[in-house]
Amino acid sequence: MLIQESIFEATVETPVGRIKITADDDQILSIDFTDDAPAASGHALCERAAEELREYFSGKRKTFDLPLKKAPSAFAQRVYDEARKIPFGETASYGELARSAGSPGGARAVGSALSKNPHIIVVPCHRVVYASGEPGRYTGGDEKKLALLAFEGAVS
Repeated sequence: MLIQESIFEATVETPVGRIKITADDDQILSIDFTDDAPAASGHALCERAAEELREYFSGKRKTFDLPLKKAPSAFAQRVYDEARKIPFGETASYGELARSAGSPGGARAVGSALSKNPHIIVVPCHRVVYASGEPGRYTGGDEKKLALLAFEGAVS
């Protein structure tokens, strides 16, 4: 007998656009930008994530405390874990993140892993920049990356 797992969704309006939160009973499956119509689930985990995002954008929260679904590979999980260590208002280069994730010379692989990050803002891939200091690409759009970096005071 196949047991159907319940999936819950909620959206939150932010200064950089609408964000959709998807969760099951135990973990956040994804946090991503969306153009979908607003949704509210009333699910406790979705509401907790929405509240933490509102606190972040109001300046009251610098880190997140949410149970996130693990990455599909050990390398991607190490990259996401290291990205979460980049402090609010600071940046790290792709190369620095590769070294701290145990893969010196793996800057491109880090970029590839971050391009698939299912938990935007919470896993702050927007804080990862080129070694030159240029912002680099962002799955949510380069203008959103610049807006997030400016919001955190990492760029002027």
